[in-house]
Amino acid sequence: MNDIVTVSENIVTHEGVQALTMRRLAKELDTSPMAMYRHVADKDQLLVLVLDRIVARIERPELPEDPRERLIVLWCLLHGELSRHPWAVDVLAAGDLMAPSVLWLVESILGAFVDAGFDHRKAATAYRAVWHYTVGEIIVQTSTDRRTAELDRSPLSIVMVSEVEQETMPHLAQLANEWTAARKTDAYAVGLGALVDGFIGTSD
Repeated sequence: MNDIVTVSENIVTHEGVQALTMRRLAKELDTSPMAMYRHVADKDQLLVLVLDRIVARIERPELPEDPRERLIVLWCLLHGELSRHPWAVDVLAAGDLMAPSVLWLVESILGAFVDAGFDHRKAATAYRAVWHYTVGEIIVQTSTDRRTAELDRSPLSIVMVSEVEQETMPHLAQLANEWTAARKTDAYAVGLGALVDGFIGTSD
């Protein structure tokens, strides 16, 4: 089973989730596709096993007592790990599969929201909102990086913004020379802090 999970992780890491099939896995392990079904039920189970292995590698940090700071640490921990495995974001964003090893992290985040003054329903709502922000940020950044690496020219969006006229679009014009740098800036923590503070400010 360990070999199956290792080969599956290698495939999805380097080629994406679509490349992982029972036939491909059997070929890599020099066996038959039917032999795979003696170990796993289907591709979904394979993905759960790989996700579980990835999450199990996360070291549990010593968490701050302050719930706001605890939320920042926990979400940054999750964001950092998912950023290293963007294929996992595509899987998790569908809302079906989940790794058992991540439950402690979800529990800790919900507990921090409750300690910040939320009831459990509001804590779940806040969790989903920050989760959507986290997933969206990774998807956009990953897609931007991938597309930029493929181009042999400046991104058209950058060119368009750099050519606006000061008289008609003064705010865009003021930032015309900063968009390229902004695309490379990791602003997740800034947005996370604003989102968490916004929720905590309305928790009473």
